[in-house]
Amino acid sequence: MLQKYIIAAFMFFTVQMMGQGDTAFFNAIKNNDMASVSNYLQDQLDFCIFDNQEFLNKKEATAKLSQFLNNYKVQSIEILHQGASKGKNSQYKVAKLSTTKDTFRIFVYTTGELTTKSVKEIRIDKF
Repeated sequence: MLQKYIIAAFMFFTVQMMGQGDTAFFNAIKNNDMASVSNYLQDQLDFCIFDNQEFLNKKEATAKLSQFLNNYKVQSIEILHQGASKGKNSQYKVAKLSTTKDTFRIFVYTTGELTTKSVKEIRIDKF
């Protein structure tokens, strides 16, 4: 009986820890904290705002995201949907980004969990 409680507690804390990377990453975007956002990006990644898709290094992607966030002041960000590959080798998150000017859909693709250097792709489109 005690084993069941220990397993349940372990699973609860594991799920809680997995969500912390999501929260920290999206809060960094919300707060325009590019130093923190940069920690999540791979050295090279696909970056797309509207129809302008580019393969950029981390520094260039961070600069473009910062420029976008400076033009559209973020009011809120909310994760709407998420999923993972069968083997959990990759994951994606879709969030609603509300700004003072408009609302956007932000798609984030990662290798594995959303952790340091896991973001492989960011896409921002009108909602």
